[in-house]
Amino acid sequence: MSHLEKHAEKKEDNYSIGSRQKLKAAMRHKIKRTFVEALNAVESELAHDEKERFKRIRSKILSVGNDQIRNMETELERYNIEFIPYQIKIMQPPELQQGLGE
Repeated sequence: MSHLEKHAEKKEDNYSIGSRQKLKAAMRHKIKRTFVEALNAVESELAHDEKERFKRIRSKILSVGNDQIRNMETELERYNIEFIPYQIKIMQPPELQQGLGE
């Protein structure tokens, strides 16, 4: 198998699938949060008598947002994704290492 063929092959192991699902969930949450917070800001600026109009506009905006989330998820299926977990390595200064061995 050539390098290009190997690169183009979609990874279907559990780690790759889990990584892809983890990224989708994180992206979905961030996109939804953006729409909700923007709508909340607009709603807080509107007069009370404009609430029904706002509900119609809100529904249309969220529909477009949900369509884009589905498009993003479909697009991510075309990628091999690998989650890289956080790693914290604590290094001890050399002068403390010498004191411990004595």
